[in-house]
Amino acid sequence: MTKLMITTDSTADMPASVAEKYDIRVAPLHVLYNDEDFADGVDITPEDILNRYKERGELPSTSAVTPDGYLNFFKEIFDEGFEEIIHIAFCSEMSSTYQNAVIASQEFDGKVHVIDSRVLSSGMTLLAIRACEFREEGFKPNRICDLVNDLIEKNVGGFLLSQLEFLHKGGRCSSVSLLGANLLNIKPTIVVKDGAMTVAKKYRGKDEACRLKYLKERLDEYKDVIDTRRIVLHMTCDISEKDRKYYKKELKKLIDCDEIIVSTAGCVITSHCGPGTFALFFMTK
Repeated sequence: MTKLMITTDSTADMPASVAEKYDIRVAPLHVLYNDEDFADGVDITPEDILNRYKERGELPSTSAVTPDGYLNFFKEIFDEGFEEIIHIAFCSEMSSTYQNAVIASQEFDGKVHVIDSRVLSSGMTLLAIRACEFREEGFKPNRICDLVNDLIEKNVGGFLLSQLEFLHKGGRCSSVSLLGANLLNIKPTIVVKDGAMTVAKKYRGKDEACRLKYLKERLDEYKDVIDTRRIVLHMTCDISEKDRKYYKKELKKLIDCDEIIVSTAGCVITSHCGPGTFALFFMTK
């Protein structure tokens, strides 16, 4: 059997426990503060971003892994004795990561297979886990790629934002929209579909009530077609461990599933969406 490694980008926000369990390698994107360049999740954390914003009012920009970065990333894996790599890349319509990974893959004689996930965050994690499961079932790399590509359109994900300040600071929200949201205590949702992020339903009220309503309505929307093998509950690092356990408990009341993964937003999602961001990811049958 081919010795195959599954890899992905740091925008997958993959818990370390999941990466360790399935032996998935993660390529870090770049987090930039003027002349400072940090590797996402390696030498900067989401907590660092929130603290720096609180102390200095600074938000970073983010940039893709370069072709050279991917070249070195893939080479290190081959140097360990792996024969092929399947890379689950960050959505090509949101970043140049996919294109850069493809460029780097051309140096390895067809031994690196790059998949455009067309999603971000925990949607990428779900695809990477399924790729590992297909590998364990004995499928060859080309067949695994076909199976994962078939799953992309079944990937469902979305975010409930607690505030719009970070989107505004990043130029993705007007001052008028920010003011209106603050005055009316509006919590917008952003859904990921067909490689794009769009604003969907807006909730109004306190975070906890909005989050519980969001969970119920998202599950109701896909009732009877949810793949209940695995669901990801996703939150920014500022949401306490106590609250994480509470929301997981409430999710269990809403749906009977085999596994609930609780993950933390990485630097990219944190810097764009801000504190209090809450999300749900799953696949359909």
